[in-house]
Amino acid sequence: MKHLYVSAIPLILLAGTATADDYPTVDFGGRLMLDAAKYFEDITPLDSGVEVRRARLFAKGNLAADWKYKLQFDFAGGDAELKDGYIQYTGFDKGTVTIGNFKQFYSLEELTSSKYITFMERGLTVGIAEGRRTGVGYLYSGGNFTVGVSAFTDEANGEVKGSGLSGRATWLPYHNESSLLHLGFQVKPQNPDSDTIRVRSRPEAHVDDTRFLDTGPITGVNDTFTYGPEFAWVAGPFSLQGEYAIGDINRENQPDLSFSGGYLYASYFLTGESRNYNSKNASFGRVKPASDRGAWEIAGRVSSLDLTDKDIMGGSGEGYTFGVNYYATSHLRFMANYVVTDLDEVSGGDSPEILQVRMSYDF
Repeated sequence: MKHLYVSAIPLILLAGTATADDYPTVDFGGRLMLDAAKYFEDITPLDSGVEVRRARLFAKGNLAADWKYKLQFDFAGGDAELKDGYIQYTGFDKGTVTIGNFKQFYSLEELTSSKYITFMERGLTVGIAEGRRTGVGYLYSGGNFTVGVSAFTDEANGEVKGSGLSGRATWLPYHNESSLLHLGFQVKPQNPDSDTIRVRSRPEAHVDDTRFLDTGPITGVNDTFTYGPEFAWVAGPFSLQGEYAIGDINRENQPDLSFSGGYLYASYFLTGESRNYNSKNASFGRVKPASDRGAWEIAGRVSSLDLTDKDIMGGSGEGYTFGVNYYATSHLRFMANYVVTDLDEVSGGDSPEILQVRMSYDF
């Protein structure tokens, strides 16, 4: 019966009773990122080694006219972890509604896929929670501006629990084929599932799991509010990008807290390419080498994070990352990062350095 049903589709289309949009479509893809890191220890013992940073497979396509879907799993940790699982309604003129587990509308660096970020790891900011949560969101793309709002609850794999809202607005004062100025602002109020949260961060490397900056459990939490600006400037092969975030934590019968963090980086394509901007969701996309010999990019970043306030001594510090990227093709990239850390005495005064490399391929 299945064979007869598929064979009948051309006849139905010819009869004018259905269109191709009435039948689901599916495209498959994925990504593989292999990392190796050498830690130059200062005080704390750290484990150098290799890891599968990401190993993802996805299926996406159309459910019907004006309806799309995506289902993506990551197998890097040994178990299948749901990353994206959502449907989208695209029938509005310039707006899209998303329902399911997806990246909330917050942070230029977070909304730019790991396939396209300039460094191996994202810069230090106060995230308070993971980027993907289960909820419903609406994104309006007006050409030179976007407005995205969402309401969310727990993350699908149970790693983050709680509910909240996210909002992001961006504006392009000017934008042409090889230059642009991007400005944005985001807010994210949240209510945790319990009265205890924890904020911590690795030193912009992932092979070792040590978190030098760590608040430990913060109790008596009523709610949190994270906000801050973002910007990016692209002028041909040169670009600047930065973000700053403040995370306010309101506590019951205890002093309220405020943490902050941010980054600023510059990159330059030695072979003349420019970063590719996606105006629909106000993030950066795939770099396509200008020649068969590939593309070379150099970059430098400074970042900071302060998790000390009132009675919480989470520590503070800076990170300095120097990167080289070789884009063999638009889908195959080799990356090298050297990270220098500078942590305060609250964090033990530890200042390790890290050399790490990555092979990244997606299809």
